[in-house]
Amino acid sequence: MDRRTIIGFILIGLIIILYPLYMERVGGGKKAPVRKPVQADSTLRQPSEPPEQVMPAAEKPRPGTTSLVSSDSLLQETIVTVETELYSAEFSSRGAVLKSFILKKYQGPDGRNIQIVPSDAPVLPLNLEFPDAGIELGQLNFQPDKEQLILGQGVPEGTVAFTLITQSGTRLAKSYRFVDGRYDFELQFEIGGPEPANLGRKYLLDWSPGLRSTEKNRGEDLGYFAAYSMLGTEVSEMKKFSKSPEMEYELLQEAGSGGTKWVATRSKYFVAALVPLSKEGIGFSASGTRSFTSVQGQEIETKRIGVSLEMPVEATATLADRFMVYVGPINYHVLKGYGVGLDGIVNLGWKIIRPFSIAILWLFVNLHKIIPNYGFVIILFTVLMKFAFHPLTRKSTTATLRMQELQPKMAQLKEKYKKDPQRLNQETMKLYKTAGVNPLGGCLPLLLQMPVFYGLFIVFRSTIELRGAQFVFWLTDLSQMDPYYVLPIIMAVAMFWQQKISIKDPKQAMLVYFMPVLFFFFFFRFPAGLTLYWTVFNILSLIETYYFKRKGIHPSSLAPQPEPAKAS
Repeated sequence: MDRRTIIGFILIGLIIILYPLYMERVGGGKKAPVRKPVQADSTLRQPSEPPEQVMPAAEKPRPGTTSLVSSDSLLQETIVTVETELYSAEFSSRGAVLKSFILKKYQGPDGRNIQIVPSDAPVLPLNLEFPDAGIELGQLNFQPDKEQLILGQGVPEGTVAFTLITQSGTRLAKSYRFVDGRYDFELQFEIGGPEPANLGRKYLLDWSPGLRSTEKNRGEDLGYFAAYSMLGTEVSEMKKFSKSPEMEYELLQEAGSGGTKWVATRSKYFVAALVPLSKEGIGFSASGTRSFTSVQGQEIETKRIGVSLEMPVEATATLADRFMVYVGPINYHVLKGYGVGLDGIVNLGWKIIRPFSIAILWLFVNLHKIIPNYGFVIILFTVLMKFAFHPLTRKSTTATLRMQELQPKMAQLKEKYKKDPQRLNQETMKLYKTAGVNPLGGCLPLLLQMPVFYGLFIVFRSTIELRGAQFVFWLTDLSQMDPYYVLPIIMAVAMFWQQKISIKDPKQAMLVYFMPVLFFFFFFRFPAGLTLYWTVFNILSLIETYYFKRKGIHPSSLAPQPEPAKAS
């Protein structure tokens, strides 16, 4: 490995190490206008207009309108359970809201299936609120049509319906339609009656409590917590917290107006998204809290980032709307399949890196269909990359060795023209041209590999496919660091030996010892999948170096041969 390559990979390592810190500092995404801070005793989302505010003349209650008053709001709560292949959900009759959502295909650090909905939520997800009229359906007790729905073989889909007739005769209905094998389900609600209800000009569909932390590395998981919205064609990310006099930290409350395609809240690997189907939303809001508690002398951080989708209330006798609710893993190909831009939530790196990340992820997923072990998929991918880059590596080696051969002549030129920099540059370029050497020949292959390497880092670090992926023995999760540092040690040894047989310049002798140690500390906290890739890559580079030596690629064989003398 030549000096330019070493410096290049040092830069890659620094970028990889500093990028998460940079994203945490800047918060990412474009910001919408800031609302007033939430109050300490409020829910996570505050209405933009308090109920007691006098409405414009056009919005004042019309004669003959009625308020929604429940006749049975004090009845006992009923819990409805929904079982599918992918999740187990519970809905409460109070507000017909989601109370629990357990993912069956994913386990947490305790080995149990992951619960998405926080248990301490003051307002449960999928609550409907009419801020202009001061109405919150979570205070009303609905009547479910069943207490259990089990989907599976022979029952691919089903519906749970909640209804309520108020004292004034207004009928409220919320129904959920589920399909087995899918993380999305449909929410439909309707309000109608003999007289139009006073609902104001808008309503909110909430996911106020945010999501629970699900990962062993809690700090890293919380670093991904964010709210998202899509207005028009632009996806905005909101995650920046600041100090507040009312609470320890709060998310700078965001609000936006205009055609809203969807809103979502995410953790590192999971997301809850609200997508209107019958018509576009007219705005969104997002806010949350960040707090710290001490448990057995250890400080535990908690984040709650809630979102609300703002919808219009039209001047009709009946209000009815439909929504898609997605609660599940952040899977790029699944989210992209909905065709509404939800794939913008997936963190696949900067715009220039994103195509490489997508291509790598696609290749991994398809190879995994043949090879049911992501560790062996990574090894095969590394071999394929090494074959793909072999011609470039050969050119890089050739260029490096030719440059080494020219070092004595370049030293003579520097001594001869040390007082004439312009002449020195001219003579140096002339020497390169005569010898047939491209001084950038050793760098260009590295530049082509950098996007692939960084794309790999993104895929290993943040995609759901590698979460909990086992390899062998001690490597039970390729998205986490190697707990016993076995791979970083093997990588460092292979790198040391490869440099030992390739670096002959006495001035670079220290690099033989320094670089393996440096790269060990670069990689020992990286995801084990990335370390596995680089370890195999170094072993293959060592084999490649022996191959070059056996083929006779050395300076004397690379020097341009003199042209035969022309006959006089």
